[in-house]
Amino acid sequence: MENERLFQEFPPVSTRQWKEKIIKDLKGADYNKKLVWKTGEGFTVEPFYRREDLSQLPFIHTGAGQFPFLRGKNSEGNHWKINEQITFAVAGEGNRMAKEALEKGAESITFLMPDEFVPDENNLRVLLDGINLQKIPVHIRCSNPLLALKNLIALDGNASGSVQYDPLMQLSRSGKFLKSEEEDLNEVAEMLRLAKKAPNLKTLTVDAALFDNSGADIVTSMAFGLSAGLFYVDYLTDKGFQPDEIFSKIIFRYATGGNYFMEIAKLRALRFLWAKIAGSYGIKGKEAAMTIHTVNSLWNKTIYDPYVNMLRTTTETMSAIIGGADEITTLSFDTLHPVRPDMGKRIARNQQLILRLESYLNKVADISAGSYYIENLTKKLIDEAWKLFLETEEKGGYLSAFKEGFITGKIEEEANRKETEIATRRRNILGVNQFPNLTETITESLPSWLFEKETAGEAHFNPLKPRRGAAAFEALRFETDRYSKTHKRPQVWMFTYGDLAMRRARAQFAGNFFGCAGYEIIDNNGFDTVEEGIEAARKAKPEIVVLCSSDAQYSEIALPVFKALKNDTIVVLAGNPQPLTDELKARGFEHFIHVKTNVLETLKQFQKLLKINTHD
Repeated sequence: MENERLFQEFPPVSTRQWKEKIIKDLKGADYNKKLVWKTGEGFTVEPFYRREDLSQLPFIHTGAGQFPFLRGKNSEGNHWKINEQITFAVAGEGNRMAKEALEKGAESITFLMPDEFVPDENNLRVLLDGINLQKIPVHIRCSNPLLALKNLIALDGNASGSVQYDPLMQLSRSGKFLKSEEEDLNEVAEMLRLAKKAPNLKTLTVDAALFDNSGADIVTSMAFGLSAGLFYVDYLTDKGFQPDEIFSKIIFRYATGGNYFMEIAKLRALRFLWAKIAGSYGIKGKEAAMTIHTVNSLWNKTIYDPYVNMLRTTTETMSAIIGGADEITTLSFDTLHPVRPDMGKRIARNQQLILRLESYLNKVADISAGSYYIENLTKKLIDEAWKLFLETEEKGGYLSAFKEGFITGKIEEEANRKETEIATRRRNILGVNQFPNLTETITESLPSWLFEKETAGEAHFNPLKPRRGAAAFEALRFETDRYSKTHKRPQVWMFTYGDLAMRRARAQFAGNFFGCAGYEIIDNNGFDTVEEGIEAARKAKPEIVVLCSSDAQYSEIALPVFKALKNDTIVVLAGNPQPLTDELKARGFEHFIHVKTNVLETLKQFQKLLKINTHD
């Protein structure tokens, strides 16, 4: 009895039987259209996976700490560093902020030095005073990385961390090299020569976060990051460096977005592919293990309803941890527009501490190992990213592909698709294009760069343009807030009539729709007669009246309401009751909102009608 297997009385169920049962329960709906998900990256994901789906995966029997390091570098436990970014003006201030962060839970520091900061020996000594550089990794990003590296090595040759230098991403962001192609790349080689004196410092950074923050899909950011890394390897081997010393000095910086499971699979797939590239150079030791530093994506972060960013950064940080990142920067929820900066930094650190100390995500080397879904997602990303990586290499590698416009063109295409999906609400951003907080306003001035795509000024090549998915909606809403400081805030008044369920549903839809522009929403319980509603609308004097009823009742009431109110207000119909819509348009009824409406473009039209300036 003790040896009796649990549930042995239940017969096994095949995949075919599961699928037949699902199709039956769909009651005629198409299985592939209803349940099979096609990702933005272009491949399909099944609604369920089973053990048999693991049998064909080439990496399924590899262990943690083993080549190709898909399951991480460590054979036991999941060890990552909690990193905090420090932006400062003078060395003393940076030192104070860094020490405070370390005292409160940070384990590594990234110093974002202003352009005018000179990383000479004295400034670095003040900046790093009291920080144990051999135990606390310090990452330096500045305008003179070669000088910073020389002085950091002079200060402590056993310091850990990195001096970040990435001329390819400098080119990609600005469309030109900092000095010249030859000088910038020669500096890469010079820094690697210097780094021979500093065994624990990395001097090459592939800042692939730029791709995500410019709107790239996951596969694209993976492939282009790998291609940039390979460019540096090829360039430096041609300069006489050995492959193992090159691979050991590269750190990849990737952004983690909101696609929870895909982001977990992304880091696993990246390590597999980088190890595959390293293997082609004969490297299969620890140097082949990709070093990954993640930071939250800015693409999906918002200014309005900023506390939702806490949810975003938590799931993204969890993806990075489960995916096996080496260092993780969790951004404050109010990074874009500081509301409570001290609280934001504290919460950002504590998010990682809670995931480690209360969720125990540090106890297992590869938490997602054996998950049918994540293992298969990992394989899909490996295959798709490798295809795009090879396509990029066929164009001569990263530098050549960028110069000819292939990289910028592909990312622009993906970003534009995402922005269209946001504008039409096929892709939702909570608090921005869906379910806005109607009580929230921003009254202080905000810098224009928050709403605009970054521009590079004079450029030799077409650069990438970092942007945010929410920017266009938030620019429009901010204009409403600014307008309302000196004018009455536009009111949207619900003319609710007839069928209870339909009028409620359409009033909620319309309130959500116009709330995205920051308008005041005035709902009504419903009017017994059309005349009663017309009289109430005239008394209220709103800027916009939205007719909310059923399609059947629209044929009776839409035209009388429009004729009665069109000279006093903008009349809008919630719905698309064909063929009545065409008839109403012929009678002068212009405005209709429904699920197929481009919300952003329609709201811009209303802004113009209301004479509220908008960012185009």
